[in-house]
Amino acid sequence: MTAVTDKHGHLLLSQRADLGIWTLPGGRLDAGEWIDHAAAREVEEETGVEAAVTRPVGLYYLDGWRRMNVVFAAAANGGVLCERTDETRGNAFFAPDHLPDAPRMDVAREAISNRRPQPRVIETPPGEQRRMQLIFARRYVWNWLRGRPEPKYPLFDVRATALIWDEAHRRVLTVKNGNGRTLPRIRCDGTRAPWVQIAETVRATCGLAVDLHWVGVWQDAPRNKLEFIFAATVKATTIFRAGEWTLARGAALPDNDMRYITQTKASFAQDTVWMLRQDAAVRAGDVLAQK
Repeated sequence: MTAVTDKHGHLLLSQRADLGIWTLPGGRLDAGEWIDHAAAREVEEETGVEAAVTRPVGLYYLDGWRRMNVVFAAAANGGVLCERTDETRGNAFFAPDHLPDAPRMDVAREAISNRRPQPRVIETPPGEQRRMQLIFARRYVWNWLRGRPEPKYPLFDVRATALIWDEAHRRVLTVKNGNGRTLPRIRCDGTRAPWVQIAETVRATCGLAVDLHWVGVWQDAPRNKLEFIFAATVKATTIFRAGEWTLARGAALPDNDMRYITQTKASFAQDTVWMLRQDAAVRAGDVLAQK
């Protein structure tokens, strides 16, 4: 999903053709596609507006759907606004204080606010979820009958990493991994929000209860891999089992872990979420949004 604003600060919204509700334009990530490119593509497909994506601004797990929405901020940068498309009944820019009354409009408001929201789980009441599933099933059949079958969702290797600092922001929590050490990391199974799963793992393996903030995302698009990085600051208390406090500077950790450490400052709770692309080395343009 993408929060696109024009030069007047008005927000672009689409009225979905299937559900009839106003929402931020968005859609699925295709195999081999960078997530910020997908955000811009979906905006143009649904509205005709060309969007210059600037930074990630929100992360939402849709409970009951096994899906996660990454919300980006963007600026309108050309194109022609379409009144409607195959996927929308209407498209329009709205003043921030005159947004339509619609479900999950709080996500749109959070995307254009001055505060970076915490990652959040969105729950759909069972009755509403069944109604939506029926609508989606009808849409699937209709698209198939008119010769435009919907593509299957590609499979992605999604992981979550916890970057847990001590109060002095000098040491990080690491865990054993073979003969070395790494930041705590899990492969997400989709049953729960990634930040919930990694927090539970840290508590079970190291005895630490952590309140995680989303700080960054790493992607290897050609190999359909994504990693969401979450951070917390805690007192460097005694930890158990696999956990150990490791000096961040000069630590013998994998390259990506060191990149995460370098990118995440002590002010991470207020800083812009960053995005890294897989490469052999950190290069200019590697970071989508600098802090």
